[in-house]
Amino acid sequence: MPLKCAVALCALLAVSDAAACNLSTGVAPFAKGQVASVRDDAGLKSPVLELVSLTRGVDGRASCDASGLLTLSVEWPRGTDYKLRDLGFEFRVVGDDALAIFPRDAVSSRVEGRRSEFVFLWRDGPPAQQAPIDLVVEVRAVTADNRRGPPAQLRIAAAPGS
Repeated sequence: MPLKCAVALCALLAVSDAAACNLSTGVAPFAKGQVASVRDDAGLKSPVLELVSLTRGVDGRASCDASGLLTLSVEWPRGTDYKLRDLGFEFRVVGDDALAIFPRDAVSSRVEGRRSEFVFLWRDGPPAQQAPIDLVVEVRAVTADNRRGPPAQLRIAAAPGS
């Protein structure tokens, strides 16, 4: 999957200035029911998180050059009553969320066994305009009836231009 994303990003780097960055990340809104109350569920577990790749924006003329690309792997643990395909995931930054990388609502992505890879795209700017990234992201599973599991955390850090 990371190779596919890298190839797609390279292909988009050749696009003319006039076109807007239109990279498809494969991340989709998670369809939750109309249940208004949010409640914790002991049957849900924390997911296992892994940073797959982080690419900062670059100088250039193509429409996606100034975009950052973050790929996170979410592995669903064994021994739960839920299948990964039936869950969405909330991604939240602990503390200041200046970059706004993650969507507000729960999302889903393509499932491969017990893993899903989530690709997030944001306006990062060229290296001269970037700030270092140092954040903790909290990820929790969400069911269609709005049950939420305990969060797992992952620290993400990157220097400008890396």
